[in-house]
Amino acid sequence: MPHRCVSNKAPAECGGDPFRSLPDAVVQHVLGFLPARDALRMCAVARRWRPLWRSAPRLRIAGVEALRNVWSVWKLYRFVRRFLLLREPSAALDECEFDLRGFSELDGTRVDLWIRHGSMCRVRVLQIRLYTDERVQLADWPLFSNVLVRLELHGLALEESFLDFSSCPALEYVKITNCLLNADKILSRSLNHLKITGCELCTRDVTTHISVPSLVSLQLDDYDGLTPILESMPLLEPASVKLGHNNEEYCDFCDGDGSGECICSMEAIYYNANGSRNDVCFLLGGLSNVTCLELKASSEMVAFKRDLRCCPTFSKLKILLLNDWCLVADLHALVCFLQCTPFLEKLILHLCKGNMSFYYDWCFLSRTMT
Repeated sequence: MPHRCVSNKAPAECGGDPFRSLPDAVVQHVLGFLPARDALRMCAVARRWRPLWRSAPRLRIAGVEALRNVWSVWKLYRFVRRFLLLREPSAALDECEFDLRGFSELDGTRVDLWIRHGSMCRVRVLQIRLYTDERVQLADWPLFSNVLVRLELHGLALEESFLDFSSCPALEYVKITNCLLNADKILSRSLNHLKITGCELCTRDVTTHISVPSLVSLQLDDYDGLTPILESMPLLEPASVKLGHNNEEYCDFCDGDGSGECICSMEAIYYNANGSRNDVCFLLGGLSNVTCLELKASSEMVAFKRDLRCCPTFSKLKILLLNDWCLVADLHALVCFLQCTPFLEKLILHLCKGNMSFYYDWCFLSRTMT
């Protein structure tokens, strides 16, 4: 009759550890995909595993929404603090994720320390997603990292210095959703991909400049606040700009005959001291080198209409998607775009009627072949 282990010892101590042949690096790799709390529990499988979580290449403080009924926010703070402090300082950290669903209030100072701690651990991918009643305010000083490549932020209030990514020379991808961007400039010389969706811009009533000369793709979607100024982006290829209905309001001074007083605070930008109008392109100037462009807005928007006064030539544009806003005023905007896109191959119009949407495609291949 085969011998059976009936002692109270753990399976590993009875000689029955089915994972003992796995190298430590493999175990650490697996632990990195688990939320931090589950990773700690998994280390009870074998005594050899117990210190391995401290050097796992990924750190995930996630899945805590399932604990909101038994964890107070202070217990969350204590857990995160101990988990970060007990981690091996010299261990490389490829990815760090904080997904704190279920907690309606969080202290911005603590969240800011977590982010700075991740940068000190030389993290390459940093993801912060918060879902509090109000956006969590971060400190107004830059993020320093020589290795950070990807940054994703959700539910935060970001100030001027934080959005200056000059101290992150390896940063290539930034995604910002549902954040408050209280800055005069978003700056990076290394950034290739930028997505800003569902955010509030320019709460200081000052137009934000987006200065990212190495940008390859841009998505600016459904934001509130003043329309930003896009500075030169010579490498930009696909771009999508979707504006809400409350980004600007019509101004008789800037958009009409120049009479009366400016009510949109653009007088200093659009007019010289002698009263003559400046040729200023807020959005279209920075988009002039794209190959694929999507421009969507409500019919009340004036941002694109203002830019069309000095519309640049889109010498590389092949695909253009517009919606209803370009059809008002005797199709002036549509005609202007057709005149400024000499190599356009495909035009897509997205038209809405009630709850119905219609897409119309026109090809202009013959234009490029003549």
